[in-house]
Amino acid sequence: MDSASPLLNLPNGCWDCICKLLTDTNNEGFEDYNHVLKSLSVISKKFLSITSSLRFSLTISKNASLSFFCRDFQRFTNLTSLDFTLYNGCLNTVLCHLSRFSLNLTSLNLSNKPTIPANGLRVLSRNITTLTSLTCSNIESINSTDIFLIADCFPFLEELDLSNPKEFNNLSIFFDGVEALSLALFKLRKVNLSNHNYINDKLLFHLLKNCKHLEEVIMFKCSQLTKAGIASALWERPTLRSLSFTDYFDQDCAKLYAFIRNFPSLSEIKVEFKCMSVESLENASCLVDFGVRPQLKSLSLIYNCWLSNENLEMLSSLFPNLQLLDLSHCYDISEEGICQVLKRCCEIRDLNLAYCPRVGLSGMNFEISKLEVLNLSHTRVDDKTLYAISKSCCGLLQLLLENCRNVTGKGVMDVVKNCTQLTEVNLRRCYNVHPDVVDSMIFSRPSLRKIIVPPWYNKKRNLVLPSTLELL
Repeated sequence: MDSASPLLNLPNGCWDCICKLLTDTNNEGFEDYNHVLKSLSVISKKFLSITSSLRFSLTISKNASLSFFCRDFQRFTNLTSLDFTLYNGCLNTVLCHLSRFSLNLTSLNLSNKPTIPANGLRVLSRNITTLTSLTCSNIESINSTDIFLIADCFPFLEELDLSNPKEFNNLSIFFDGVEALSLALFKLRKVNLSNHNYINDKLLFHLLKNCKHLEEVIMFKCSQLTKAGIASALWERPTLRSLSFTDYFDQDCAKLYAFIRNFPSLSEIKVEFKCMSVESLENASCLVDFGVRPQLKSLSLIYNCWLSNENLEMLSSLFPNLQLLDLSHCYDISEEGICQVLKRCCEIRDLNLAYCPRVGLSGMNFEISKLEVLNLSHTRVDDKTLYAISKSCCGLLQLLLENCRNVTGKGVMDVVKNCTQLTEVNLRRCYNVHPDVVDSMIFSRPSLRKIIVPPWYNKKRNLVLPSTLELL
């Protein structure tokens, strides 16, 4: 474009509206927003300035230099979210430097680091008081003083993720630290303390009692929790809508349904099962006494050893409004049980059947109009199954087929041709899908935004790709 063109002399406010319209039009609910901004920014320095001001989130690259934060970072005047998950530099130094900018940060992700950068967070909190979400997951070594620091520095946090630390220092003081968190973070709505093994029933009770706005609790792999303790804590927070925990107890199907019945506000339950030695429930018909629970919208029952087709059929009658169902690693369910669920639960949008060896949907001969996400990774599905999916699930957006070795290009193309809104396909380790199929997918389905390619695909092929398409 000629820099002297009158078109480029439009006021910045007009270009702002144009750029926003372009990103809104192309976004379609997926993460291609930044791709559109990147394409626009190379046209001119003026567009670079405009698109920088329109960027609200930024993921810092692995080897970003300190000069970037000193010289270039000030271009992004409206940032509200920063993600340092990939960054390998000194976070304490960077966070201290960022405190000098007038940022309205609401979200900060510091995951996958050796330690929590305590000094940097302390300095940052003095000038940036808008933070409402802090994520520090997968930290190599977490200290009890870190918990007190977060409680002191960020009293307005609404979401806190400290999940899956590798090692605890001063473990005996962590109990006091979490109790201090529950008292200080009066706005807390969501907390993830998965793999914090010191957490017991008493501590969960304090957390739910003190955090009056709490809506979501995630505590996978907290082995000291008991079902009685969880139930007691829930009575203190009857408005809780989402609960995730690992079941180390006896896997009694009836007890789980009773648990759901007693707390009608729960619309989402995720249970990871650890005990693998119990027998399946012989007669699921006894569960009908619990009645229908239409409020439950999301249910995850992963690694479940008692779940059979009979249980699954009863589940579908009790929870007719399910929108998300995760049955990954449930080894005893088969096509019969899954089809019963899909017939009765007409609102399902997200279905995860990964690592279910007996699952196949080739006999599905009814429409599932609302299903958008289907995960069949690490299963034995074949082209016959994909053909059935292409006929029944025309509204499908995402299809995940990682390590489905019975699938070929013929089945994949059936889905691509019939599912007209398809945006993402995962073909990683699909060894029987020929690389040429990816080319056909790109030209046959313009809605595709992301393809995780099969083995040996040559990404340097001479293709004219949409600017938002990722080949991973």
